[in-house]
Amino acid sequence: MFSDCQITRENSVYTFMGLFDIKYLSATHIRGFDKYKVLISMLFIHTKYSCIDNSPISVYISHPFWNWLVNFYPRTWAPNMLTLTGWALVMGCFLLESILDYDITSNTVGSKNPIPNWFWLVASICTWLGYTLDGTDGKQARRIGASGPTGELFDHGLDSWSTVPFTITIFSVFGRGEFSVSPIHLLCVVISVQVVFIVTHWEKYNTGVLFLSWGYDASQYGLVFVYLFTYFVGYEWYKFYIIGDFSFANTFETGFYLCCLGSLIMSGYNMWYSYSIDKTFKQANIYEGIRPIFPCITLFGISLFWATYSPTSIIDRDPRLFFFTMGTVFSNIACYMQLLLVSRSFSNSKFTLNRGVLGLSLWMPAFELFILRSSALLIVSLHVHYGICVRLSPDAALIAIEQAYMYHKSFTAFPL
Repeated sequence: MFSDCQITRENSVYTFMGLFDIKYLSATHIRGFDKYKVLISMLFIHTKYSCIDNSPISVYISHPFWNWLVNFYPRTWAPNMLTLTGWALVMGCFLLESILDYDITSNTVGSKNPIPNWFWLVASICTWLGYTLDGTDGKQARRIGASGPTGELFDHGLDSWSTVPFTITIFSVFGRGEFSVSPIHLLCVVISVQVVFIVTHWEKYNTGVLFLSWGYDASQYGLVFVYLFTYFVGYEWYKFYIIGDFSFANTFETGFYLCCLGSLIMSGYNMWYSYSIDKTFKQANIYEGIRPIFPCITLFGISLFWATYSPTSIIDRDPRLFFFTMGTVFSNIACYMQLLLVSRSFSNSKFTLNRGVLGLSLWMPAFELFILRSSALLIVSLHVHYGICVRLSPDAALIAIEQAYMYHKSFTAFPL
């Protein structure tokens, strides 16, 4: 006999879990999964590599270290838990820095309360551990036979959400004002990082091969170095001009743009070669090839327009939340892009909601900050809900894909 308390508790659990029973995967997605289930066999039999990571840092440093390290992982360690832990370290560092320096002004010239030096040591450790766990989760998955497309979606979804924490934390070294970059310039830097991420997946959509950017590995080692350097010498070291009014922070900013440009050139060349020379372009026409990138272009345009023409200069009033909200919408778009890669079914992300937020802020400027903060809460909640529902989806077609994916991977080598 169950007590009333036990029944009430069970009903509460069922009600709570029911919140995550919404099916974000449409019938069109499922039909795409059914086709993908058949294509998996062809893909793994005829294609040796689906991902190419050939940067010198990866080939000679990172992957040898990860291949050695993963042998010490207990086989009970779930790959998704490694992914989540690595992301939590990066996001936790970002949240800690938000407490110490919410408005990104603590390291400004003349500040009486700079970010304490110990934080930069913590940041270097979190960044290194996050990078290592992100690099070994896939190896652990293949080691225990637990690879699958939903795990890949989970991994890349969290990676896309990390674009803002990585960028904002490193630029907090410079503060704001003199010897730093303006919030709008910082938004451009964030966009450049996001462009590098999304273009590699767009390239895979069109060519069938994911070429990982050389800039990612270099950036992770660079972040760890800068954090450690700041810990030992202090943030004041960066307060100087190189040429005229061109500061060290401006040089740092330029480096991000150059990495973005290099990635765009390489991805553009690979897609052109696939379409014009190799004849392996995966889409029926150019329009279908460029269609998935439209949501990102819209997001970047909305973000830049809002930051530039905000009636109350919203990006100066709460830059951290502005960046984080924009980064969450970007992550959602990236998840839909990843879903598109396996279902071949196009659908829009929540960037439509972002347009509504912009319209409200321009219509009611007196409530602009409230609109930003309310929309941030709503967008983050929707994104987390989407991720949980898709990852825990019990759909039979999705399970069948996982099984087929794992089966064929057991007979095929994928050195990543």
